[in-house]
Amino acid sequence: MTPPPTEEQPYKVVPIHKHRELMDQCIALINSEWPRSYTARLWSLESSKETLPTSFVLTADDGKETAVLAHAKLSPIPADPHAVFVESVVVARERRGQGIGRLLMREVENHCFTTLRLDRIYLCTIDQQAFYAKLGYELCKAINIFGSRPTFNQSTKKTWMTKGAPSK
Repeated sequence: MTPPPTEEQPYKVVPIHKHRELMDQCIALINSEWPRSYTARLWSLESSKETLPTSFVLTADDGKETAVLAHAKLSPIPADPHAVFVESVVVARERRGQGIGRLLMREVENHCFTTLRLDRIYLCTIDQQAFYAKLGYELCKAINIFGSRPTFNQSTKKTWMTKGAPSK
């Protein structure tokens, strides 16, 4: 297990497309939560770029190796060019409850609101409503994340949440 970071070895949140050497670890992490083929995961991660979609990983470096501890993917919403959909947020099981998810989401939000200058973040979750509520997300109606029509997704298992950009 990677030791907790220190000031000399802090956590870093980096885009996967700038750290292709971390792809295998990232695939293993995502598949530990939602199993899928290696090829499908690799294709998704390889689509990461400076604009959207972008996959971020939170890493820790102990001086010998870099470990991937968390992942989040930002995807465009065709019906709303001023918003983003955050998906595949996962923290390594042995590192949950240590503030890693909160740190990852803070960096993701900063990227969305500051770098990309977006107005709104959407996400959906099955069992982490309380976590996202603590981060300032509020319940909202489901949105269409696939097409250009603003029709609602009717999935009943997922809870949809949103957060707007901070006031200037």
